Amino acid sequence: MDIQTITEDYISTLELPTPEQSLDYLNQLQNQHIAKFGFNSLAVVLGNDIGIESNDVFDKIVTQGLGGYCFEHNKLVYDVLTHLGFETRILMGRVIYNNLDAEPPRTHRITLVTLNGEDYIVDCGFGHYGAWFPVKVSAEPQQQLGDTYRIIQHQDGRYLYQLIKDGEFFTLYTFDFNQYNEADCLTGNFYSYKHPNAGFVNNLVACRKENGTIWSLRNDQLFVIEQGQTRITKIDTPELLQTLLKELFTLTIDEQQAEYLFERFLSNK
Repeated sequence: MDIQTITEDYISTLELPTPEQSLDYLNQLQNQHIAKFGFNSLAVVLGNDIGIESNDVFDKIVTQGLGGYCFEHNKLVYDVLTHLGFETRILMGRVIYNNLDAEPPRTHRITLVTLNGEDYIVDCGFGHYGAWFPVKVSAEPQQQLGDTYRIIQHQDGRYLYQLIKDGEFFTLYTFDFNQYNEADCLTGNFYSYKHPNAGFVNNLVACRKENGTIWSLRNDQLFVIEQGQTRITKIDTPELLQTLLKELFTLTIDEQQAEYLFERFLSNK
């Protein structure tokens, strides 16, 4: 499938308006993407290989509706935005969860969009804590559907992508403006689904965000967050896991897969 067809089908699936190079269009694209296409580690924990060529990610996310993680979501978005004429760059981040001394590998793909002289991080692949809309590279706090984000530059030169959590700014990941390409993404992707210590290899996660509500599954717990309130449900049977994945995250698994995932990630929690 060529990039023109990918772009047209993507826009049609998300019911986006006629493309225009504007911040409003970027906002609509990111918000509707995270509502329609779920973030999850299902393919990883089932032992599947994760291809990140253009046709791979389009087929898995758009055609099959299986979602994925950052190397898939943000590759698809990068392809579409680039084809639409936006000024884009691939960037690679380190997920540190507020530990500025941590030195994890660069395993988070994001897209830098420069629009009217301003830089924005378009990130449709961070799951639970990810932004609802693109975040401007600015220390000024940005309100988004009850959440607050900002991007500041640390004294050592790194940029910190932050969210207010428990009343204070919390660094989700760091990044820089060095040059990165698809080969760098191949390396980070391979680590993310193959390395025995990778987070996605060792945890069943799924997330979808729509209209200010977050549905987030992590191993044996389902979190539903709306209007600042969190409800937690314990997932105590394979049948419940199978039902939740299908009804909340549009992920269909058979009984054998549900039992395997339950035994591996939920039964001993």
